Amino acid sequence: MRAAPKDQSISDRLLGHNIEPDYFAQDQYKELDTDARILDDLQSIAGMRTQTELQSLLGCFLFTEDDVFKRIGVLSGGERNRYALARLLLHPSNFLLLDEPTNHLDMRAKDVLLDALQRYNGTLVFVSHDRYFIDRLATKVFEVGDGAVHVFSGNYEDYLFRKEQDLLPPPSVAAAVVDEAKLSAQAAPVKRVNPLKMKQLQDRSGQIEAAIATLEAGIAQIEREMAVFESPEQMQRLGVRLDEQRRELEQKMTEWEEVNAALESST
Repeated sequence: MRAAPKDQSISDRLLGHNIEPDYFAQDQYKELDTDARILDDLQSIAGMRTQTELQSLLGCFLFTEDDVFKRIGVLSGGERNRYALARLLLHPSNFLLLDEPTNHLDMRAKDVLLDALQRYNGTLVFVSHDRYFIDRLATKVFEVGDGAVHVFSGNYEDYLFRKEQDLLPPPSVAAAVVDEAKLSAQAAPVKRVNPLKMKQLQDRSGQIEAAIATLEAGIAQIEREMAVFESPEQMQRLGVRLDEQRRELEQKMTEWEEVNAALESST
């Protein structure tokens, strides 16, 4: 993707030659036909692919045996997100834009998605708060701030190291290649904290990330249980648990952002 000419508005963009883009939104699963069966829906966009090929693709996203005949409407949020990603990868695009693709996914599903994206041959740009996902997939990090874009080669850990070493590259207004979490960095004087304080922040960040992973897995499990109706009382009980865990996850995400903002500002 090339930078837009100066006479274009900031919302304009100019795609390179033969670029076929596709986009995955945070709520992409809401665009699915809830009445359709998974395999039927996939076949509707599959072109010349055989049913065996489609079942193999679905198997890569943890849909096996009779799962492929389920109606989309009975899937949990995590399952719908997995299916939406499988559906996206069936498209003949060579430039993917992904907005928080790991939302609603447990660790196993994240690893499945990572494996698929690591084998993707096109250009990939994604936004994510998931440190594990970023570190495993990113080859460049884009830091946006002060009206410019700073591009760092490597994953998120490499980015943090270069920030700590004060190795800032010159600003660039080019737009794309591969990845980053939602960063909004401001130029500021370098601050230092003592090593003990830095270690405490790093340890706390790791603890929060582990708690986030546990909560995400718990939410996915509750969503799976809610997909099988047993009684109104059961659904009410699961609904309360789901709301509680979602609120706790939101609190942990906020805390993670605060801790890592403190880490970044202290380097």
